[in-house]
Amino acid sequence: MLREPLPKAFLRVAGIPARAPSHHSPTALGGRATAPLARRRFRSSEATPRFSPAYTASLIYTYSVKNDAVPRSEASELSDIERLFKEAMRHGGFDYIYTLIRIDGVACHPAYRDEFTVLRDHLERPESANSGTDNPLASMLGPLKLLQNLLNCAQSGHYDIEPFRTLRTGTFPNAVWPTVRQQAEHLVAGARTAGFPALADQVAAGYLSAAAPQHPSGNSGALVVLLKELTTCYFGKLSKFATEPKYCRIPGSLDVAEFLIDPEIGLTGLRIHFSENCTSEFRRTREGSFPMNLDFGPPVTFLKMTTEPSSNEYRVNGKRLYEAGLPGRYNTLGEWKPLIYPGKAQHLIKECLQLSDDPDVQGVLLYMRLTGHKCIEFAIRSNLELPGPYTATEGGNLHIWKCPVIEAELPANVCTYDCWIELATGDLTEVEERLASISWFVAMLFFPYGATYSWRNKYRMTIGATGVLVPSHDDLKTVDAILKTFPNTPEGFVLGRGIDWYNMGNASSNPFTCFLCYYIAFENVALAIAEGAAFGEISLMKPSKTERRDAMVACIIQKHEELFGHDPRRFVEESYFDCIIGLKQKARKAAAIVFGEDHPHLTLLFEKSPSGEISLAELRSHLAHGGMTLLQKADRDLVRKNVHRMGEVAKEFLLRVLFRLKPSDPAPSWSGMARVGLGVADPRTTMWSTTESVFPKPTNWKIRPEWCE
Repeated sequence: MLREPLPKAFLRVAGIPARAPSHHSPTALGGRATAPLARRRFRSSEATPRFSPAYTASLIYTYSVKNDAVPRSEASELSDIERLFKEAMRHGGFDYIYTLIRIDGVACHPAYRDEFTVLRDHLERPESANSGTDNPLASMLGPLKLLQNLLNCAQSGHYDIEPFRTLRTGTFPNAVWPTVRQQAEHLVAGARTAGFPALADQVAAGYLSAAAPQHPSGNSGALVVLLKELTTCYFGKLSKFATEPKYCRIPGSLDVAEFLIDPEIGLTGLRIHFSENCTSEFRRTREGSFPMNLDFGPPVTFLKMTTEPSSNEYRVNGKRLYEAGLPGRYNTLGEWKPLIYPGKAQHLIKECLQLSDDPDVQGVLLYMRLTGHKCIEFAIRSNLELPGPYTATEGGNLHIWKCPVIEAELPANVCTYDCWIELATGDLTEVEERLASISWFVAMLFFPYGATYSWRNKYRMTIGATGVLVPSHDDLKTVDAILKTFPNTPEGFVLGRGIDWYNMGNASSNPFTCFLCYYIAFENVALAIAEGAAFGEISLMKPSKTERRDAMVACIIQKHEELFGHDPRRFVEESYFDCIIGLKQKARKAAAIVFGEDHPHLTLLFEKSPSGEISLAELRSHLAHGGMTLLQKADRDLVRKNVHRMGEVAKEFLLRVLFRLKPSDPAPSWSGMARVGLGVADPRTTMWSTTESVFPKPTNWKIRPEWCE
């Protein structure tokens, strides 16, 4: 059963992330790093990362959070505090996360209570609005620090454990820290400059109105209103993380951020998992605040406290990231981008190649290891347009999203769909089964309407392109010889028909169709030879009626001895096709004349290999009578394995007949030179890279119909 409405959860899990990478390490295309990964410090406002001169054993995570700017209509309805949180999230990156969890030093004394929990509890009391001149709210430093750090983030600045340090006078040990009034005045001025005038007025009314220089009491009512709105918005932001993904890949590195969640509060801490299988963190609990392996900065730095080498993998608590459970998918909706993996992936590629021989399975396994996402992304092209923008199976694990038409390509006679299927475990068996289920589902989806379609897994370990064949002037002599030699007789028409079938096989992208075309090309000419068509010395004397009857009886007797006792049904089938109709026997006789009795092609065509592999003739029989289907992985693999063999056999057979060659004569050949153009802006030819910088800018990664073939 299909459903169309787009659930809200879909937007979060399925490719519209709240955070997205913006920078990547400058290494080479295709997975080979030209320089070792360095510990780096990132600024969200920079076009490229800068090396940190001071922290060579640490990494600072500050990158832009990709959210759309607040629309004007929405901005006019938001208070300045709500707008401040939005702008801080948009420009602050991880510094915004540091602000929410309020990174600080160790605090674990017996009487510890979080300042903001105390503030919220106090504001919930009815008497909080009637505080006297000795208002304890006016002396709490946490709200001012929070607001100042939000302002820093909104202007792409760093989180600061002491955001008013610039107001400090003197030097240690005689330094004098600013008063609450001075901090409030600084905040008011900064809010006005940053474009938050209403917030500036609120802070001034709450902290500065009628306040004494050293002991401000401010306007109690205005302060309560300000702090209630601030705490409500603040705890609302924390609680939203309870429904967000638990893990986040760190851009430009193989490290993973884990958001630590309290079921009642929401976000309470951050743990960084390094690829060296070590961690650093800050967490705030009911017992206190606990930093581990941190440099408070600014900017805040999470330290790698280990001498172990990098595993060159995303690791979380000893597990690979996809095993730990990173939800969603890699690409945003409607896009198909190369995988960006800022590390060495050769060992992962080798592992995937050892696990399976199927390029699609290999691609899915590598996709999970390089991205951490446990799903299969695929794209469909069809001349059928589904009625809604989003379709999913009733179970909800297979999703189809209709890509918008690219304006520059109107009118469009095909539709493209960005699709993915969620995996439970990501093991080899499940991947194989899910790929097979995609084939089945897509076939059923388009069958009732007679629609044409093609689909492919986005990430495949082989490049299907043949490139451009570039024969030399000497190679063209073969064509000249064909034109001069081609017989202008009825036999020539038969030969031309065989060549036409061979060319149809080359033009087909469907491996089943391709194989059958090649076999028909061979069989058509072979049967003509068996029926007496003369191609120079290549001919068979057509047997008499008596000879044909005797040969048929002998064939049936042989089949009876071989098959009737254990498989009578197969005895009847093979007796009819091989003995009565006799196509196989006729084709074999013609092939023996053309190739010679001991030629390996004869074995490929009509005999099983010593390892029990099916003959090409038997494979053709299964295909022609519907015994195989593209929906079955084993069938697809078997045909793909033999389609090239069948093409080579058919081509050499036709060339030998055309040039009237004896079995001992070498078949014509050419240099086989080809030119393959691999565009780096095509995700089919560039599966992964260590950096985005190798791709031309701007590059449009919107899914194109031709990519789905």
